[in-house]
Amino acid sequence: MNTKNPKAIRSSLRYWNVCICIATILPFSVFGQQVSPPKPPKPAEDIPKLSAVKPIIVCGNCDQPFDTTTHKKVLDGLLSNKYVGELRKALYIQDTYHQFESKVHFDNCDFEESIGYVDSLLTEVDGHVAQAKVEKEKGDQAAIDASMLNAFFALGQALHGVQDFYAHTNYVEMSVGQAKKSNDIDIVALWKQSGKDRIKELMGKGLVSGYVFWGFPQKCPEGTPSHADMAKDKATTPSGSVKVPHLDNRSRYQIAVQLARGASQELIDDAFRRWPLLKEVNGDHVAFEVLVDRRGL
Repeated sequence: MNTKNPKAIRSSLRYWNVCICIATILPFSVFGQQVSPPKPPKPAEDIPKLSAVKPIIVCGNCDQPFDTTTHKKVLDGLLSNKYVGELRKALYIQDTYHQFESKVHFDNCDFEESIGYVDSLLTEVDGHVAQAKVEKEKGDQAAIDASMLNAFFALGQALHGVQDFYAHTNYVEMSVGQAKKSNDIDIVALWKQSGKDRIKELMGKGLVSGYVFWGFPQKCPEGTPSHADMAKDKATTPSGSVKVPHLDNRSRYQIAVQLARGASQELIDDAFRRWPLLKEVNGDHVAFEVLVDRRGL
């Protein structure tokens, strides 16, 4: 260093400051890259054929529950139903195009945004049905079909979130201890005010959802289990595989499916009741999967 030239001294000091900063930051960056697992790849966009899966069938807003003895006959009649196809497409598309959004999947304890998102989707359904009514007055069948397809797609998106609540949170874990049988566990209709109030109450008692490091926003308290540890989308996950001895040795996965199925039935009932045109164009029955998750967590 030139100790006699002030300009040279300042230039040299700036050089060493930059070097020190880089040396300080670099290890943390490298360390972060080493410990952070890679984001999962984008899920496949293909939608399996209805005939290739094992869907549930619900009768929307019917006086009598679905007669399971007619399952195959009803299912065969739904294979080419375009509205059912659109609803099922939405169930899968949520994982493909909204992979990183916490609110879409009840991830990262983003409860208020998740509930708000379901509300916004049902508002979309309302708008599409209203538009279909306008087109019906005009006698424009193509426009009616387009609006109703959009309505069923938005309903399917909402259905995905409603089901994810049971698979991605610790609601099942919080509830099984007090239940004498699995049917004692309440369904939380989170699209209704009573359900929203219930979730707020549960949050005060420790309700959380799994932490997803690449999902945003992240609102869980420190120490919250990861999504991989908490999820009950499959019977083989760490939490889903846990048996509950006093509930006929049913697994948490089976209980999550039971609750998600019941909530799905309630949502379809409410939708067909609120928007009769849905049932008019589609028919009584809807078939779809429960607990779709293709994100590979």
